Amino acid sequence: MIRGLRIFPKTLTGRIMLVTALGVLLVQGINTVIRYQAFQGRAIVEAASHLAATVANQMELIDAGAKDSLIRKRKVAIWITDRALQPPGFDSTDELAERVAAPLQSIYPQVNSVRLSKGPERNLPQYMRDPKFDHRGRPWIHRGKTPREVLLLTIRFDDGRWVHAVLGVRPHYSQPFTLIAIETLLIYLAVMIPLLLVIRQMSKPLRQLNQRLAHEGLASGAPPIEPQGPDDIRSLIDSFNAAEQRVNAMLTEKDVMLGAIGHDLKTPLASLRVRIESVDDEGERSKMAASVDEMVQILDDILVLARLGKSSEAAVLTDIGALVEMVVGEMDDGGRLSVADSDEKCRATVRPVLLRRALRNLVSNALQYGGRARVAERCDGAHVTVDIDDEGPGLTPEQLTAVFEPFARAEGSRNRATGGTGLGLTIARAIARAHGGDVELRNREGGGLRASLRIRQ
Repeated sequence: MIRGLRIFPKTLTGRIMLVTALGVLLVQGINTVIRYQAFQGRAIVEAASHLAATVANQMELIDAGAKDSLIRKRKVAIWITDRALQPPGFDSTDELAERVAAPLQSIYPQVNSVRLSKGPERNLPQYMRDPKFDHRGRPWIHRGKTPREVLLLTIRFDDGRWVHAVLGVRPHYSQPFTLIAIETLLIYLAVMIPLLLVIRQMSKPLRQLNQRLAHEGLASGAPPIEPQGPDDIRSLIDSFNAAEQRVNAMLTEKDVMLGAIGHDLKTPLASLRVRIESVDDEGERSKMAASVDEMVQILDDILVLARLGKSSEAAVLTDIGALVEMVVGEMDDGGRLSVADSDEKCRATVRPVLLRRALRNLVSNALQYGGRARVAERCDGAHVTVDIDDEGPGLTPEQLTAVFEPFARAEGSRNRATGGTGLGLTIARAIARAHGGDVELRNREGGGLRASLRIRQ
């Protein structure tokens, strides 16, 4: 098998159609074998009947004929001799011989025994292969073709004479196979086309269900899907609608709880921030204020990450290039950020506020660890990708995946000035995946790290 060649389809429709097509092909193959065997059997019976009738019609000439005489009657060659003829490669057909012998012996009592055999014409003696005795008036042996089969009728008379009659078995023609091929084509048209229409109609609700999950997610807030199709698919849609309602209810309760937690925590933090201003030592006051600000930032990041599953922001068609330039303009200080020129105009349906936050997190990381960064966008028809290249030291292979874990950072300090909260990449990846994409990190060959944010168009 050629590497990468896919024979078995992946879709439900394709698999059902393939199995049905193979089943029809198998049945037609068995039907062809049965028809061929019946055709061959009928041809032998016809040849035997014709041989017996010809011998019976020529019995007067046979009685009057001397030994080693030859009677030629169109398709049949009759040889009268005093010895048996048993050519090699000829198989006896005893049951058919009995059917032929019964009428001959009842009409001609001098018939002692009858033997019927079938074999290749080339094994007959030369005098039995006279070209004039083809049943269609053509030579029996055709140059360049396989010799055909013949039927040999051997009759022994009471006076010791032997009569050998030869007739070619009707050869196989292509007409039956042509008819079977036409029949197979008609069966495929009559079965496969209606089956395809029925399967597509049955799988339509499944496609709608898959599109809902792929584009909007389980907790999209969209109206329930209308049940349609067979009962089992209707039951699946009903179960999906019920599950979506339960998830929406859980997310609503979670948002309420998070809002309460955020309020209950931020209120004392704000009060503590005010009281810090009364501290006389300026150094201690600054450290305490920075700790409170860090706690507020961590709390904000945790709330953002927790609420990504059910964002209230509407998705709109957005120019990603303009969004990138907006983020770069906000964060550029001293020319450390640059945007690569692009002739492509990449648009995607996104939640702009969330996507800006993801870009800010990635750009902030690039500036934090690389000093300088360059941002570029590209689109391929299915996805839009924003690459952020920095000039930092890069990451080890283990860190390339570990840094996406919550509160994981490339450096070990817990100082926000050098390491951040450890949620930036986690939030960026969660936002990208909510848009049907992902965030990937890889070391560049020339040094530095590339962060690629990919979203579905």
